[in-house]
Amino acid sequence: MLPIENKFLSEAASLSWKRCHELGLKPNDPVDDDILTGSHIHTLLRQNEQTIHYAEQIFEQMNVGIKQSGQMALLIDSEGTIIHTVGDVDFSRRALAVQLQVGANWAERRKGTNAIGVALAGKKPVRVHAEEHYFSSNRFLTCASAPIFNSIGDLIGVINISGKQEHYHAYTFTLACMAAFSLQNKLLLEESKKEHLITLRELEHTALNHPLPLLSLSQDNRILRANNTAIRIVGSDAIGKELTKLDGFSVETIHNEHPKLWQSVSIAKQTANGQRLYTFRDIVGTCPTIIQKIELAKKAAVTDFPVLLLGESGVGKELFAQSIHTASPRSAEPFIALNCSAIPDSLIESELFGYARGAFTGANKDGNAGKFEAAHKGTIFLDEIGDMPLRAQAALLRVLQESTITPIGSSKSKAIDARVVAATNKDLAAEVKAGRFRADLYYRLKGIHLTLPALRERSDILALAVHFLQKQPFPCPFLTEKAQHKLLTYSWPGNIRELNGVLMQAIFLAGEQAIDAEHLSLEEPEEAVQPKSGEDQPSTLKDAEITAIKKALKASEWNLSKAAGQLRIGRTTLYRKIEEYGITLF
Repeated sequence: MLPIENKFLSEAASLSWKRCHELGLKPNDPVDDDILTGSHIHTLLRQNEQTIHYAEQIFEQMNVGIKQSGQMALLIDSEGTIIHTVGDVDFSRRALAVQLQVGANWAERRKGTNAIGVALAGKKPVRVHAEEHYFSSNRFLTCASAPIFNSIGDLIGVINISGKQEHYHAYTFTLACMAAFSLQNKLLLEESKKEHLITLRELEHTALNHPLPLLSLSQDNRILRANNTAIRIVGSDAIGKELTKLDGFSVETIHNEHPKLWQSVSIAKQTANGQRLYTFRDIVGTCPTIIQKIELAKKAAVTDFPVLLLGESGVGKELFAQSIHTASPRSAEPFIALNCSAIPDSLIESELFGYARGAFTGANKDGNAGKFEAAHKGTIFLDEIGDMPLRAQAALLRVLQESTITPIGSSKSKAIDARVVAATNKDLAAEVKAGRFRADLYYRLKGIHLTLPALRERSDILALAVHFLQKQPFPCPFLTEKAQHKLLTYSWPGNIRELNGVLMQAIFLAGEQAIDAEHLSLEEPEEAVQPKSGEDQPSTLKDAEITAIKKALKASEWNLSKAAGQLRIGRTTLYRKIEEYGITLF
């Protein structure tokens, strides 16, 4: 039995009264004065910043009419909390008595039957007039509310117009519906702009990386769009389905300042021998020299020129080679690597160009495709090119000039389209002078040449060490000051490869303790460990600081501000230490 029999209740209000009765609410209950304040309301307003911004624009157009009619307009979130109000000042004062204000919640369970709560419950526009309000304290009101939906039909809030019942106008209900519809359209337009941004990003990736498989994903990893290459992988029926396996995909999140509007772009990366190829994101370093090399390599990647990578063993030449390939227009095609120093002289030509059936004793009876043929349309990486025999150099030069190969034992040539990236730890110019490397091949390979710095020449050794430690499958071990000093003063003949190996050994030796100097198994060349006559071997913190300062100065091309930034000290401190240690500039 309802507490009040009211034959004039609308159908929506009547159903609401029944719900309120079932909730145990009584018409004369005291007003629920639990209002959000402080950090709670600030957080809520920040979460709804975009919706409030557009509601302000709509309310501004309605403001004169609302004030003149003695009413107020309100924006309510999906949970029933008022997040914005405008309107007649006199009515607003009266409305405060029933908490019709920002921070108050007007869901049915809190405020009984009211237009806001009924619109949220029924997800339909509604008017609640005077005696239709469940709580007697609210019956001086007449209110009209209309729900707001997003692009996928979720209820995100309500527009409400309230006033004294004697000031009610027939157009109020229509005005609330129009305001909600206008706000909904503004939000949808903003979302469509976001869709446009995603489409542009897709086109950008497609233009740079075609024909990379490219997918657009929703928040829950459902496939929204796919280019032709991706459809061949996932199937044409995959649109709308969840992409459950993300292995081998690089996922880039695209979003703006509104976290509810984001999607991801997922780009499949080519693999080599079952392993993911490196990308430029895998190259770690804060040293300006290495950053400059990365930027140059990125520019080289989008061209089709041959690239020659120079540097000592262990500086990351293959890492750069793979990254150049994955950032190139050939990234969906094969990346074939060949270590020229690991193949006997007699076999290197057959490895490069293949051989025909029965070409020589012991050969595969069906013949064999060479590395160049396997790399067709992709990239061939010729590591340790400086160790290639002169006879093979001549054959390689011919391939580069004519873009054709002739397998050993065959009279038929094959057209080949493969980009060449070569690498060596030798001084090829000196090798040319010594007659061990062909000058014409050297200049052919030297289309774009990058010399990668040795680890001892970099200013980010400690940053690299921390990076390698963080990659281990357990909490990152701590490097003591003595360990850091030892890392900085070591010459690193094995470069990054040696650093990684030394740290793995140190983790094993340190166990769960911090890594100390004694855990770092470093082996200086004999001549490096012999102290000069009358001098002690460098072993103080001062020596480490001098070494670090010199490296930073060299890496920053003697720019004191940049060097101080790398060392994470003030420019004045750096200048004082330069004077204190007598370090010569330039």
